[in-house]
Amino acid sequence: MDEEKLTRDTIVDEAIRLINDDGLDGVSLRKLAERVGVKAPSLYWYFKDKSALLAAVMERIFLECLESIPDHAEWESWMHAFGTALWRTQATVRDFGRLVTTTDMEPAQLLRTTNRIRAKVRKLNVPESDAMEIQSAIQALMTGWSAFAHAPYARALSTKIDIDKSAIRDLEALIAGKAAQIAAKAVKRKRSRV
Repeated sequence: MDEEKLTRDTIVDEAIRLINDDGLDGVSLRKLAERVGVKAPSLYWYFKDKSALLAAVMERIFLECLESIPDHAEWESWMHAFGTALWRTQATVRDFGRLVTTTDMEPAQLLRTTNRIRAKVRKLNVPESDAMEIQSAIQALMTGWSAFAHAPYARALSTKIDIDKSAIRDLEALIAGKAAQIAAKAVKRKRSRV
């Protein structure tokens, strides 16, 4: 690739391909630079270090996943779509669970991501604070199941349980449980007004 055509986006695109090819442990700025046709120091114009690059990769993957979810009339259906989109995304990006649990994000990146999530859940028919709590629980659940699905022992584990079905079943149980909590809070508020 011509260094003049090199952008943060093209570097992140190639970093994702490198992760899928070689795994998270196989990612180095030297390897990435070779793949984009530049010397490793050139990448420092775009990312201060490998950690910053991996944070950009994680942010890109998550935001693309988030943007893939269409609007829904009911919060439960949006949360289900969010969970299944996370599950699909984590299944297509090698070592994504490890990427999420080992990569630090700059406060500005975290704020951008949080604001994008808030913009999506604000449209839902549930208080924003509840929606933010629920989507966080869904992220944790799906990342946990993804860790099982991509663990070195995943093949042996899959002979004991159906990981895909278990992840989606637990997603549905989480949403149903949160719906029951929200309904109970509404009843309690209604009673306190009487």
